[in-house]
Amino acid sequence: MSERVVISKKLVMINSASSFATRLLSISVLIWLQQYLLKRISTEEYSLLPVLFSVMMFAPFITMALVGGISRYVLEAYAKEDDERVTQIVSTMFPILCAAGIGLFAAGVTFAWNIDYVFRIAPEYVDDARIMLTLLMFSAAIRLPVAAFGGGLFVRQRFVLQNLIELGTECFRLSLLLTLLFGLSTSVVWVVVATVAADLLNITAMTTVSRRLVPAQCFQRTHIRWHLARNLISFGGWNSLDGFSGMIRKAADPIILNRLATPLDVACFHLGALVPNRLEVIINNAFGNSVAPVIIGMHSLGQDERLKRTYLRLGRFALWGLLVVVAPFLVHFEQIVRLYVGDTYLAAGTVLFLLLAVYPIVYGNILHSVIATAKIRVRSLAIRNSVSTAANLPLTLLLVGHYQLGAIGAAAATFVTYGLGSLLLLWPFGKHIAGATWPEVWREILLPGFPPFFAALLVMNGLVGAFPAETWATLALNAFMGTCAYFTVLWFMMKDIDKRQLKEALRYILDRKWIRSRASLG
Repeated sequence: MSERVVISKKLVMINSASSFATRLLSISVLIWLQQYLLKRISTEEYSLLPVLFSVMMFAPFITMALVGGISRYVLEAYAKEDDERVTQIVSTMFPILCAAGIGLFAAGVTFAWNIDYVFRIAPEYVDDARIMLTLLMFSAAIRLPVAAFGGGLFVRQRFVLQNLIELGTECFRLSLLLTLLFGLSTSVVWVVVATVAADLLNITAMTTVSRRLVPAQCFQRTHIRWHLARNLISFGGWNSLDGFSGMIRKAADPIILNRLATPLDVACFHLGALVPNRLEVIINNAFGNSVAPVIIGMHSLGQDERLKRTYLRLGRFALWGLLVVVAPFLVHFEQIVRLYVGDTYLAAGTVLFLLLAVYPIVYGNILHSVIATAKIRVRSLAIRNSVSTAANLPLTLLLVGHYQLGAIGAAAATFVTYGLGSLLLLWPFGKHIAGATWPEVWREILLPGFPPFFAALLVMNGLVGAFPAETWATLALNAFMGTCAYFTVLWFMMKDIDKRQLKEALRYILDRKWIRSRASLG
């Protein structure tokens, strides 16, 4: 088993770094795009994007019960060198996913045709909304059946290759988008057209490479075993409930604001959530998805002590990596929005602050969901997340609908429920399934994780008082000085083993051996 599932610190760090670089490009493009659109189209047209993309977040929830367990069980079978079981899993799920894809697209088209009955959309943009939602549903429906063959990159831990493919498709999306925006017209429709075209290219490339990496991922009618579907769907069902909780936390706010507030509130919330949402994707890929095969391998091999050390070490690394990025936004949130899009959308700054302020509470416990997947404890995880979501919805409705707090009210509800849910429910669960104790969490994660963050906040707040960040140059200088303070304190907080592993990883990357070692698909 250990020969097929590689448990390597260097590999994890390289995979995480490549994921970070790819997501950084994506967020850079996204930030430019929002500014470009807001200067050229109406608030009513711009508000279509957050509303429709929020609707599309429901699609993975609907289908997660079917696809949520495939990669995990394929990895387990592959690790045990049971290629026949891999083929059985794929062959069993493929026809089910085909039927689900057809059903999803039919439901999506029906919903798109009647979208003006559900959401408040200006009459001149109803046809655009229908076209955009139909295209997005088509992409989601195509992803379903090919998901049966898409576990190869995950199983073989080829996340560098996966990120290169995503980087290529992101460049294609940007090129197509610029061609449409500059060559035809400035319209939100082109954002969706470029996104769907890039998604289809990504699906084709990922599936082709995945099948080459794990040839046993193929459909053979004689290998269909319907009893396998029960276990996979049961596991995926709890994953679906867990995913639903996360989806509600992010997708419900624009929809509620669309019904109970104004297009300006929708736009402000979307702008304020851009950085938090993208940071969440980056950190989850760098410290979550890239690590999942290793965590599953450790659990399967019975390496409980090693798993606990990994939980504590990566929790510390996640805090360090996240807080150095978050600190400048928490200090300069209003100045950033003012310089970015002007005073009209200034409420987006408060939204940005509230959504980021909860991150220091949450992300030291970064591996709790990965370990829950490895130990098949997703039921317990899903119940805890559902409790937090159940509190978030009524609080959002109260603050937005009754108190008319708009985008700021929606962000405040997320701050309260997500923060308390993490402290009271997810932290105890995470440290328990990892086998850690509260003294170990304090000593290994929290105590070394926060001092660099506090030092950066202190320096930047002092600089803002002396030199107000009224230009991008001043803001960048303040952030740079705060970051220098952060890394100075961080160096003293790092353990010798952390410094040694960091030096080894840098030396390994600069030597480029990892490029040669990962170049082959075989």
